Amino acid sequence: MSIKVLCWNCRGLSNSKTICRIKSLMRNLQPDIVCLVETRADEKRPIKFYNKFGKVWEWAAIPAQGMSGGIITLWKQGVGLVTPIAHSRFSLHLVLTSERPRDWVLSVIYNGQNIYLQKNLWRDLNVISSLNLPRILMGDFNAILNNEEHRGGRFDHYAAKAKQFNDFVSHSQLFDLGYHGTPYTNWCNNQTGLARRWARLDRFLANNAWLTNFDSYYNQHLPRTASDHSPIFLVAKFFSNKKRKVFRFENYWFEYQDCHQNVHKAWNHRENGSPMHSFSHYISRTRTCLSSMLGSHRASPAWTN
Repeated sequence: MSIKVLCWNCRGLSNSKTICRIKSLMRNLQPDIVCLVETRADEKRPIKFYNKFGKVWEWAAIPAQGMSGGIITLWKQGVGLVTPIAHSRFSLHLVLTSERPRDWVLSVIYNGQNIYLQKNLWRDLNVISSLNLPRILMGDFNAILNNEEHRGGRFDHYAAKAKQFNDFVSHSQLFDLGYHGTPYTNWCNNQTGLARRWARLDRFLANNAWLTNFDSYYNQHLPRTASDHSPIFLVAKFFSNKKRKVFRFENYWFEYQDCHQNVHKAWNHRENGSPMHSFSHYISRTRTCLSSMLGSHRASPAWTN
């Protein structure tokens, strides 16, 4: 059993190409939850948008202010009971009540570009963290975590926002869920020559309480069309209803040529926050990489009760 979440900064809903892309993504990926940010939609447009997708979906939205911002979140009725609990100009927070996790928070973010507005959002998000529930955040954070998450231009342009973003991630004890795909494809300013810029502005973050409900997760950057942002698509597989089992490394795995490569891949990733926070994420990433390797070899990982 898994849950699929699609998130995209679509840069408005008035373009027919954008609507066609959303329909195509929903048809091909079959997401359970769809989060659209920077919709530039007033209070009436979400209703018109929702009516395009039938009765199996429910929704909540934050209207844009003029041509800025706006969030729409749709979810299939089968995901459980969904209750909006808070919102602001830049965020929408929902509590999902399901079989597992029992109650968890989904926060959809479209952060402003102004550093002072960003600081206010980080403070508001820390308040939501005090609920002490499993939690996942997604959207356009309009900030990067480190120098490795951009290409073109100087890091000085991002440094101050990156500092605040790192402080928030560390304080809230969140994990970056990483991604699969070509680096820097997340956002591009579509300029030419030396003026061209790429940055990883969109991502999924989650706390440990959310991650412990899942056996594995996979986040993919999809092709960037009809917007200067790539859609991001997360598939998270729940642990089975069977008794949880402990992952144990087996020596014979060294016989696989790609074993060392997968361990290196798991650890060759910059983490933020306290040393214990970072170490926990490295271990979790190692388990995920090795489990994927074993699956590709038509084998099963060694487990023990």
